[in-house]
Amino acid sequence: MDSSSNQDEQKIIENEAAIEAYLKTDSAGSTAVKDSSGLYYIKRVPNPAGELAKRGDAATIKYTGYLLNGTKVVSSTVDNKVDFTFPVQGYQYWGGIEVGIFLMRTGEKTTFLLPFYLASGNVDKVNIPAYSPIRLEVEFIKTRTEIQQIDDFITAKKFVVSERTPEGLVIVRTNTVAGDTIGPGKSVSIKYTGKLLNDTKFDDGTYNFITGNSNAIKGFDAAIRRMRKTEKAIIVFPSSLGYGKTGNGSILPYSPLQFEVEVL
Repeated sequence: MDSSSNQDEQKIIENEAAIEAYLKTDSAGSTAVKDSSGLYYIKRVPNPAGELAKRGDAATIKYTGYLLNGTKVVSSTVDNKVDFTFPVQGYQYWGGIEVGIFLMRTGEKTTFLLPFYLASGNVDKVNIPAYSPIRLEVEFIKTRTEIQQIDDFITAKKFVVSERTPEGLVIVRTNTVAGDTIGPGKSVSIKYTGKLLNDTKFDDGTYNFITGNSNAIKGFDAAIRRMRKTEKAIIVFPSSLGYGKTGNGSILPYSPLQFEVEVL
């Protein structure tokens, strides 16, 4: 363990020297700023009027990463997609991306020079050797709050909202049923399909629970209490009513969710 630790410390010194040597070859290298995290950045295209990212937002970027010798090793262009969206401070990706997004505004382009511990780390990857510093070219496209994501989803689906709560729960009823709402303290059987807002399914089935006693996530329970027996709906809610900043399995942190539900 002592040997491994010492190697990491030595590689940090080597990475910093390699990055500073690279900056001498860049025409804008003298403008580079070193962040307290250890990354260096050069703002190529500024946009002072752009938006700043906030924790929990969905930040969308385009990026391409290179070894310092110019070898391309990573890119947001995957499966015909040209950009990449991630939950800000969800801590799912490279530390350099998590730190760097707060150093940009929407519409800006920035070069980041990342030491290994903010990039791919100290083990060999498919095309990135262990301890490699990385040059990451990033364009910050947009940032959206969870409520904005939900509103965009509803608009794209052309849903007619039946009910919206101050907490952000949206109910789109798909049939009409008379009678009292279920309310708290009732034993219910629900048929459901759970999806992300990009329509990726993460769960489905039948769920039996008692309303109002925390057996279900908050948004699901709150929606069912507002529904009626045999009613069907699409319910949408932010992560504050779902799995929050930790996520759950394939559900990333700060993910708004949609459920197709039927009260059986």
